[in-house]
Amino acid sequence: MSVRRVPPRPDTAPGNRAHLRRACWSGREPAEALPPRDRDELIGDLWSAGWTDTEIAAHTYMSTYTTARIRQRLGLTPRKEPPA
Repeated sequence: MSVRRVPPRPDTAPGNRAHLRRACWSGREPAEALPPRDRDELIGDLWSAGWTDTEIAAHTYMSTYTTARIRQRLGLTPRKEPPA
């Protein structure tokens, strides 16, 4: 009896993960396509760049509620408007 190998899911294949990360960071793909750890990193990166929750939500195709929930979990403070 031969054992048939199951191919990796397309969204988790090693070559596709880097492509997916770049697409999400550039705003071409929704952040929901990322694993939770990468999604948290994306939110943290955008927040560190001075983006507001509303801007991050629009860029990542997530709701402002989800963006705020992830930001809070990361221990980051809310930003209502861009820093001067």
